[in-house]
Amino acid sequence: FLDEPMDFARAADPTPMSKEVRDAQNLMITRVLAYFSELAERRRREPGDDLLTALVQAEAEDRMLSDAEVVNNAAFLFAAGHETTANLIGNGLLALHRNPDQLALLKSRPALMPAALEELLRYDTPVQLTEREAAEDLEIAGHRVEQGETVVPVMGAANRDPSAFESPDRLDITRQGPRNFSFGQGIHYCLGAQLARLEGGIALTTLLARLPDLRLDVEKPTWRRNANIRGLMSLPASW
Repeated sequence: FLDEPMDFARAADPTPMSKEVRDAQNLMITRVLAYFSELAERRRREPGDDLLTALVQAEAEDRMLSDAEVVNNAAFLFAAGHETTANLIGNGLLALHRNPDQLALLKSRPALMPAALEELLRYDTPVQLTEREAAEDLEIAGHRVEQGETVVPVMGAANRDPSAFESPDRLDITRQGPRNFSFGQGIHYCLGAQLARLEGGIALTTLLARLPDLRLDVEKPTWRRNANIRGLMSLPASW
């Protein structure tokens, strides 16, 4: 139902876009919501052992979730669960091949994969920024923020903060110290963090094992034009 799936994440880009791009994004979102609306109605008639069935049967505060709540949550989980993990795998694979010493270390010590994933998330996070609304007046690094104002934390910058990470621009899959900020913090911590780690670990472990001679053209990756969702359009490979 998506003719150009790679464009779907453009809707999450906070940078200005032309009317043509905005109209295309609105059309794509409308189609996505229509798809999940139809699928949700099918699951009401024919329940299955899946997340969408759980959503249509869920209750919140003694009431069923509304149709809009079900559809919007399903679309959000679809986008967040696919886009970010796919970009974690692509960004991570590229980072490893650009740092052959770290790639060789991971191949020789596969048990380092959990630590490597955390470092890859820090080094080139798939989600660069987010938005939060200040719940109260506060001061951050000398800047006054009023209650209700929007704050834009940039996780990509926080992950390269030299006050938090030693030699932050260096990829080190044995790195110790504070955890990366890629999944956020507090009550808004990413719902799919553990699933992303599991999928990313399986994908990279399998690629390194089945394609030990995989070669990437690290000089010619094509990046998506998106200030928030960082990922690759293409990455030439051979084996």
